[in-house]
Amino acid sequence: MTLSSLTHVHEVAAALERADASARVLGARARAARDGAGPAAAFSALASAGPEGLVPAVGTGGALAARHLEQAALAAAATAGALPTDVVEALAHAAGASRAQAVGANALDPAGAARVVRREVAAVRGLAAHSMRRDETWEVMRLGTFLPRAAWMSALLLSCARVAASSPESADAVWLAAARVAGAQGDDLPVPGDVLLLLVTDGRAPISVAYSIEEVTSALFALSRQGAGDSALLALSRATAARLSNPSLRDLLTADAVLAMSEVLNAIGALAVVGVPGSGSGPRPRVTAA
Repeated sequence: MTLSSLTHVHEVAAALERADASARVLGARARAARDGAGPAAAFSALASAGPEGLVPAVGTGGALAARHLEQAALAAAATAGALPTDVVEALAHAAGASRAQAVGANALDPAGAARVVRREVAAVRGLAAHSMRRDETWEVMRLGTFLPRAAWMSALLLSCARVAASSPESADAVWLAAARVAGAQGDDLPVPGDVLLLLVTDGRAPISVAYSIEEVTSALFALSRQGAGDSALLALSRATAARLSNPSLRDLLTADAVLAMSEVLNAIGALAVVGVPGSGSGPRPRVTAA
């Protein structure tokens, strides 16, 4: 497998994750809008506090998710046979379906756009899981999924912490907005004060930072066993996972959420700039966060 092919495989997974993240926000904001002005206003505050695209402006989420799926489809077409043909074709279909939903009258239904994107992403991932060998390519796909997920969730939680610190009266609403993005709704919504700890340190939650970094570490270890890993990157990932489970981080999250999340995001950024493990020569591709 060439390094160029692995770069494209990684970008397929990262673009799928970016599309899924955008759709999670889109669906959560649509549910919040039905609950009243307070929850909906929290998403507007997060859109202003976070980096561009983290929480898309109202009316742009469906188009943004569609663009991410188009990027995934283009990257898949450039993998030179690294991905099964069925996966490449499924990505092309996903891009078309999401684009159709994001234009015209369909664009007026954000919940519908979210459902279409998440259904298409799940279909592609399921097909890949059932058709790909558990080799170097598969592990790079895992890296492309979970490292961007860890970075995206950390960036969202840092934005929540900043809004909560600057506007204490909005704190509960922004933490519940993050919980909605993670999939909680109705009676399943946690206590606002628990959301940060859950989404950073709870390794049982697939959307959490801790779970994502554990998956990154697992993929890097598998690559090392296949002779394609980077020992420095694996050590850094293990150190990041250990930091997330350290009680001192829990204490810092409670005492100063902005500082704690800045630290977590910096650690993930250090992982991201090391590169994607792979065979071949030449410069390492950079891992892109969602």
